[in-house]
Formats: sequence, C-alpha cells, structure tokens
Amino acid sequence: MADPLPEFHMPNPSFWPLGLALGATLLAAGVISSLWVSLAGLVLLFISIGGWVAEDRGEGEAEAHHG
Repeated sequence: MADPLPEFHMPNPSFWPLGLALGATLLAAGVISSLWVSLAGLVLLFISIGGWVAEDRGEGEAEAHHG
C-alpha cells in the first residue's frame, strides 16, 4: 500500500508581497529618477520583508499552540 501524501502548509493570504513588489519597483525606478525614490523603495522593501516574516512566524507559532 502506498504511503499517504504529506499535508502541505499553505500560508494565509497577505498584502506583504504587494508591498515588497512596490518597494522593489520604486527602488529600480529610483536608479533612473532620483535618490529619494530609491530610498522610499528601500524603506518599503525592508518594512514589507519584516512584516511578511513576522506574519509568517505568527502563523507558525499559532499552529504550534493549536495543534
């Protein structure tokens, strides 16, 4: 008999990837426009990465406590 398929974890929907994409776009656009656009993109990029990581860690901790 074949082994059952493993259960895959699917993360909850999130807006953080959108912020990450916008930050990367601003960072790239700032290379040809101005330093301030690049800095705004870099700040948004890091905020989005931090928020996404924190959200994912929160999900993992909640799952560990509930099951």
